Amino acid sequence: MNAKTAPSAQPEPPTSTTPAPETTDPWLWAAAPDAPLTEDDHPFSGKWIWFTPISLLDASWTTIRAATQDGLLGYRSKAGTLINTRPKSDDTRRPICIYTRDWRDIDDVQRALTNLRALGTVDVLLYKTDSDTLNGRYGTGASTFVAPAAKQKLVIPKRTREALEHHYAARAQARAAATRRKASAPKDT
Repeated sequence: MNAKTAPSAQPEPPTSTTPAPETTDPWLWAAAPDAPLTEDDHPFSGKWIWFTPISLLDASWTTIRAATQDGLLGYRSKAGTLINTRPKSDDTRRPICIYTRDWRDIDDVQRALTNLRALGTVDVLLYKTDSDTLNGRYGTGASTFVAPAAKQKLVIPKRTREALEHHYAARAQARAAATRRKASAPKDT
């Protein structure tokens, strides 16, 4: 992804509401009610990626945009327009991305997936952290989570499990240290 289309780039107001006729911007954006499009990225944000057939792109984006604006999915979403292409990409599909604020919040990631499935999204969905995107991690093994076709089950690859275990262990250590500090602090009498 080039710098112009990186997730950290501030989204521009769309000039069109559907991706197919769009000819000037590589992405169209939508935001949840509590998250303006100009909101900065969150340090642990990530996104569900749906590689949508071009024949379904406009209808799919209309559904995802409305659900995002209604607060049913993540804090924002975007759809690749017809000018959005990458080398070695499939010219018959464009990505629709649904962002969550923290990839470590499994409940929120799962909630977004459940709602995507309820909206009729049946394809394989991939979840990827924005930090992986910014660091140029693409292709096989780049997904943080996977949702097999038509399934609401979240598949957690080994590298993600290890990162989550490290995160939870660090949080437990921080809590234990805080408890020890509190217990050893002199009590006011």
